[in-house]
Amino acid sequence: MNLHSSSDIPHGAVLNTIATPPVISGWTPGDEANFGRKPFFLSHTLAGHPLFQLDRLHQLAQDIHAATLDRLSCDCCLRIWRDRPDLSGTERMSSWRSKIQVELAREDFTDALAALFADFRAGRGSMSIMLCLADQIDPDFRALLARERSEIAAIAGVAAPDITFSGLTVIISAPEAVTPYHNDLEQNVLFQIQGCKDVYLYSQDDPVVLPQDVIEAVAAGDGAAARYRAEISNREACYRLEPGLAVHHPLLAPHWVKNDRNLSVSASMFLNTRASDELAHAHQANRILRQMGVHPPPPDLSQPADRLKALMLRKMSGPRDSYSSLYRGMERLKDATAPLRRALDAIRRRAA
Repeated sequence: MNLHSSSDIPHGAVLNTIATPPVISGWTPGDEANFGRKPFFLSHTLAGHPLFQLDRLHQLAQDIHAATLDRLSCDCCLRIWRDRPDLSGTERMSSWRSKIQVELAREDFTDALAALFADFRAGRGSMSIMLCLADQIDPDFRALLARERSEIAAIAGVAAPDITFSGLTVIISAPEAVTPYHNDLEQNVLFQIQGCKDVYLYSQDDPVVLPQDVIEAVAAGDGAAARYRAEISNREACYRLEPGLAVHHPLLAPHWVKNDRNLSVSASMFLNTRASDELAHAHQANRILRQMGVHPPPPDLSQPADRLKALMLRKMSGPRDSYSSLYRGMERLKDATAPLRRALDAIRRRAA
């Protein structure tokens, strides 16, 4: 069985269509300086692209499922969910508890997936699906990611060797679906391919929006650590996405997404750099220090102590060969310091 793709679209034809013209356009002179710092719009050529037709994505979902069963890929997976209909609009966008995770039974997976995509083709249904890290299993999506990554690196002034990891995830969202408030530990560009949606982005530099303890929790792998609160209302900027438009999400920028009354197909391209990895490692070290009763200030990689923290966690993490490898060193350090942390906890309990 060909686990990369068995689509009727020849791979060579797809690769030729993504070679020219450039995928991304609409850059302005200020975008290089804003990349990784502020959101901005881009234009792209992926609307109507054969890789993102529902038949092709149905096949991709089957291939990802087969790969996860055979453990052929470290990170790629399918995530299926539906919104809870009993919640208000604010409740739906405030927490991941508003989502109901859906598991398709292995024994009837093929039929259940076919029914899900039949609903997508009809523009109806209540379930949404993420085809995570499609580039790891499909060479056509891998080629597309490489093209997007090189274009962004060239225009944003990011040297190719400084990119440590990248990935491409496809998101098919049901009409009126909501992606709850959260933030991500990578630079992201969200490409809108079919349908319309609104992306509400908040500043990652606003300490009211993003306190230090939340940053450290996200750096430690808690993707649900950021919580929407009433005091940050009206601090967001709304980016209206239509087919052919994309928006850049800076590293750690909190956001939530509201789909229109239409099926939506989007592609999320993310990348990590040496600088973003070093910052994450410094936050991870600070989180462990905080658990030991130390209260370090926010990281400043111009300072030797924070550079040393980042270097230590990077060395303990080993090669950056998967999405989860960013957290490997932190887990090893936690294991190494566990006896000391337990002893300190016991001392604090006796002192109390």
